[in-house]
Amino acid sequence: MLRSSQKHRQDTIHQSWQLLVFSVGGRRLAVKTRDVSGVSYWHEPIPVPSQTPFVTAVIRQGKTVLPVFDLAAFLHLTVQGSSPLCLRVKHALGEMAMCIDEEIPVLHACDPAALQTYQGKDLPTEGSYTNGLDEVPILSISRFGSTV
Repeated sequence: MLRSSQKHRQDTIHQSWQLLVFSVGGRRLAVKTRDVSGVSYWHEPIPVPSQTPFVTAVIRQGKTVLPVFDLAAFLHLTVQGSSPLCLRVKHALGEMAMCIDEEIPVLHACDPAALQTYQGKDLPTEGSYTNGLDEVPILSISRFGSTV
């Protein structure tokens, strides 16, 4: 009997969505951890000419050069803090970087039954979850660029 309970518990853990919760301009957002390749300190971006909306710079991290998606500008917000962070995300066209608030992101497990449709129309999302009184949108990284 104990084994079946433990197996059920493990199945429940595997079915939950593992999220990284962060903020931009004080607004809470989340992304699936499988879409994240890292979090590091933000380095000054290098402006580049671009016709892609909200991608007008690149950053260098070691030998890697990443396009920057300006999520704050997209949301009409300003990144908060004097030491912002760089969120590296995996996109179908390659990795990209986003500047996020200096507040350290946290991991959060979310039961799929608690997910709901995101009510806003300002972001491409895979849904949202409620944290207290706040609705936290779960970004759909694969849809960035195709809907903006």
